[in-house]
Amino acid sequence: MEKFLNILKAILNVILTIIIIVGIIFIVLYIIGIEPSVVQSGSMEPKIETGSVCFINKLTKYEDIKENDVIAFKLPTGVGVTHRVIKITNEGFTTKGDNNETEDLIKTTKENYIGKNIFSIPKVGYAVKLIQTTRGKIILGTIILVVFLTGVLIGEPSKKKKQKEENLKQNDQDGEKIKEDASDNEIQKENISKEKMIKKEHEK
Repeated sequence: MEKFLNILKAILNVILTIIIIVGIIFIVLYIIGIEPSVVQSGSMEPKIETGSVCFINKLTKYEDIKENDVIAFKLPTGVGVTHRVIKITNEGFTTKGDNNETEDLIKTTKENYIGKNIFSIPKVGYAVKLIQTTRGKIILGTIILVVFLTGVLIGEPSKKKKQKEENLKQNDQDGEKIKEDASDNEIQKENISKEKMIKKEHEK
C-alpha cells in the first residue's frame, strides 16, 4: 500500500509540475508579445495541421515581413487567419493558405495585420480550445482540485508516520541516555564504597 501511495504521489507531483511549467511558459510568452492562436482549418496543411497552436509574434513589424513568411491577420468579420505571404505590393500583402488553390481575396495591411508566426505545435489546439469553454474550465479546475486534495491526503499519513518514527527514535535515545545515567550512578556508588573501605583501612 505504501509503495502504491509513493507511486501515486510521484505521478501527482509530475502532473502539478507540468501544469505549473506550461502556465509559466504561456505567461512569459504573453509578456514578451507572443500570442498563441488555435488553427481551426486545414488551409495550411501539411505545414500547419488543424488543431495546431501557432505562436504569433505581435512585435514583428509589418515592414519586416518578407515573402514566404507565415503571418496572422484579421478578416473584416474579426476572425483571425494564419496564411503565407506570397506577394508584397503597395496595397498590402497577398496571402494564401498552402492547402488552398486560390489566394485570399483580402489584402493584409497595417490595419488588419497581427503578427508573424514563429512556430507551431500540432494537436495542442484541441486542448486549448477545450479549456477556453466553460465546460473545459470546469474540468481543468476539477482536475487541479482533485490532484491537490489527493496530494494532501497522501501526504498527511506520510507526515504522521514520519512523526511517529521520529518519536520512537527520540524515545530510544532517551532510553539509552537513562541507561547511561544509571550506569554512571552505579559506577559512582562503587567508587564511593571503595573510597570508604580504603578510608576505614587507613583508620585501623
